[in-house]
This record gives sequence, C-alpha cells and structure tokens, in this order.
Amino acid sequence: MRTIPIDEPDVDLTFPHTYQVQNRFELPGSGESEIPTIYIPPSRNRAEHAGVWLRIRASNGREWTGVFAYGLGGVTRIMSSPDPDSVIVVSQGAAYLTRADDPSSVQKLLPIQPVNDARAIAKHELIIFASFTGLFAYGSEGMRWESRHLCTDCLTILSVDGDTISCSGYDPGGSPDTIHFAVNLQTGEEQLH
Repeated sequence: MRTIPIDEPDVDLTFPHTYQVQNRFELPGSGESEIPTIYIPPSRNRAEHAGVWLRIRASNGREWTGVFAYGLGGVTRIMSSPDPDSVIVVSQGAAYLTRADDPSSVQKLLPIQPVNDARAIAKHELIIFASFTGLFAYGSEGMRWESRHLCTDCLTILSVDGDTISCSGYDPGGSPDTIHFAVNLQTGEEQLH
C-alpha cells in the first residue's frame, strides 16, 4: 500500500457540506482500486498527471478519487463551497469546482492563475480568491464579482472586518511602494482606507 498525496493541502470546510473529503488515504500497491480515479482535467497526451489527490464520498454513497492538476504555483487548499454539494479544490494555484456526486461536472473556476489565497467568508456566503493584482468573489450562484487591478503585484489579504476585506500590495509608482486598500465584500468596489 502507498499513501497519497505528497502535496499536503490546507482544508477549510467552513460552509455546510453533504460530502466527505479525504486528502490522506491509501491506494492498493498495484495501483488498482474499485474506486475510480479521475484526472482533472483529463490529460491530453498521457493517462495521468501530477496533482492534488483527494478521495471524495458524496451523500448518495458515490466515492471517487480525483487528481486535480497543479497550476503555476500558489496556494493549495480544499474548501467547502456555498453550494453544499460542491467542493472547491485549489491545486498550486489552479482553482476547480466540482459536485461531489458528479465528477464530470468539474470546471475551472477562475480565468487567472495562480490563486495566491482563498478565504471563506461565511457571513456573506462568499469565497474570496486573490491573484497577484486583484480579488474574485464566488457565491452559491457562481462568480459574483471581480475587482479591478488593485495593485501592481504581491496582493496580500490582511483581514476581513464586517463588509470589508483589507489588503496590501506592491505599487512601484507610489510612495511608499506598499499600499493598503479595502474592498467592499458585497460589490468588489475599492473603498477609502
């Protein structure tokens, strides 16, 4: 038996969910299993690819192993979503969304890579994703908003307070180089900080 995975993701199950997800489990030594292994996205040139390995068991008992392809660097995090039947997987910066009972429903969640941070905001039923320069908000109905470019590089989420998310970032044209700003969680609009 061999233990999977090598990459150890953060797990954030803030939102209620109907499934179980494991990021540590054993595969038979032969590599064969009664539980199907699905490579996400399907590899074009070969049968498999490197990625985050997860065992997902839906509320209807369906169980499958997903191998979520690595992105271009960034955070690795497993998150429950505002939809209780869906799981979000950020695999070294590539963000995926799939229903636990239907692995064929997987979709790439964001047009950007890498995702450098992902935060569940329960009060607003949102997940906030941070790139190098902006924020993206995902809710139960899908993508809710995308901020403008807030900085030139190194966007960092500092805190969440009420309806505001505070961040910092690098802006080489400004003085000082590190700027601080706040974004309204309901609209994605920058607020005076």
